[in-house]
Amino acid sequence: MSDRACVSGAEIQAYRSFLEALILARSGEVASELAIDPEPPWLNDLVIPDSVMEKAESVGAVLLGSQWARLDPLRRFALIKLSRSNHENANFRLALEEFGLV
Repeated sequence: MSDRACVSGAEIQAYRSFLEALILARSGEVASELAIDPEPPWLNDLVIPDSVMEKAESVGAVLLGSQWARLDPLRRFALIKLSRSNHENANFRLALEEFGLV
């Protein structure tokens, strides 16, 4: 699959159509649409999610708001993902270390 621009409204719609056609062609089923959070927590650099704070405490780390704010959204997303209760969480402390937080 080639890279496709997905920034403007027209590009987003074109990419959506491309994916829907690809899913239909490969699976024979119509793609279902997932809800998209308009304000995902990894884009909020002011509030550390409770799951991240609790997981940090459980591994003996203290995460400060200023540290959270300095992280890019992808790193905040990774910490949120690694802190979820349905995740193995084995790499949470390693991520904190890699991101320079401990």
